[in-house]
Amino acid sequence: AVLWPTIGNHDAALAFPGIDPPYLDIFTLQRQGEAGGLASGTELYFSFDYANIHFVDLDAQMSDRRPGGPMLTWLEEDLAATSKDWIVAFWHHPPYSWGTHLSDSEAQLSEMRQYALPILERYGVDLVLCGHSHVYERSCLLNGHYGHSSTLQPSMRIDAGDGAPSEG
Repeated sequence: AVLWPTIGNHDAALAFPGIDPPYLDIFTLQRQGEAGGLASGTELYFSFDYANIHFVDLDAQMSDRRPGGPMLTWLEEDLAATSKDWIVAFWHHPPYSWGTHLSDSEAQLSEMRQYALPILERYGVDLVLCGHSHVYERSCLLNGHYGHSSTLQPSMRIDAGDGAPSEG
């Protein structure tokens, strides 16, 4: 069985300045595009291909999340280079959450929403999977919402339904 993990706050809790977290000793992850995708040069974020799907793992915990930083620069180049039919992105801190964590007030969550989501939307990412909040949450399909929850406009909802078949 193959396991493709993503680093989160508990994985990095034992890291000390200048020392890699144990997560990087436990897992051997690709950094040179060994399973497809563009080489990232780090095990903290990477991509791989499986059949007609391109998977992108991002690091919302330890890496620079700002535009122009290494991770988001690599992300844009990686997504531009793939020709797969489906693109799935995953990382630990969700861009939208009102569960046990609030995406309006926690930097890792709000910065991924503000900085990573525009890139993912621009390249047509089909699905985003995240953790961190220890409850089940899902969002309606959104497009163009990167700010505080109070800035969400009805036009940003691609499908305003709640997903319940009884509601249409």
